[in-house]
Amino acid sequence: MSSAPRSLALVGMSGVGKSFCAKRLAARGYRRHDCDGAIAARLSEIVAAQPGEEPVNALGRWMGMPWTEGYAAREARYLALEEEVTREALVATARDASEPHVVDTTGSVIYLPGELLADLGRTARVVYLCAPDAHRDKLLARYLAHPKPIVWGASWPAGGTEADLPRAYGELLAFRDARYRALAHVELEGGALDREHPDLDGFLARAFA
Repeated sequence: MSSAPRSLALVGMSGVGKSFCAKRLAARGYRRHDCDGAIAARLSEIVAAQPGEEPVNALGRWMGMPWTEGYAAREARYLALEEEVTREALVATARDASEPHVVDTTGSVIYLPGELLADLGRTARVVYLCAPDAHRDKLLARYLAHPKPIVWGASWPAGGTEADLPRAYGELLAFRDARYRALAHVELEGGALDREHPDLDGFLARAFA
């Protein structure tokens, strides 16, 4: 029997289909570790989802846009919590290795410490759900319509305003794309997961190829 990890870690931009895929894997018997959901639970005293609102969108509402006052402090707090919940997910995945796990990471996983990312790659098969160029305008439109927490780091220009958002978002995608590729064992098109009847068996076969 192969010693390769049976578990998966999904990486990629917010809106590309990580949680959609992770929920389908959970229905198949995978134990899902929802990193954004775990962060939202830790912040529940200061940000609560409104009726019908997903926890990740409540986080996006709390974090706000990168030009708003206090954004840098909220971004730093989010990243600190992300490190906590990702470490906990990997500990659980390694401890209960007899069952398959799926770590549903946040889009900002690439900003975590290098040793933690190395541990991610040792513990699980890292799958990068990439967004083809034709899909990238849709990601920006989704972000504007239903904001999710995005860590901008150096991709946001000093003194930037709302007018800088389209250009900065494109630069963020390019920066992250290179980081996701370096982190992943395999790359699959995330947009394909939006189809009406995604082939989960085919996805798993490609993920573990």
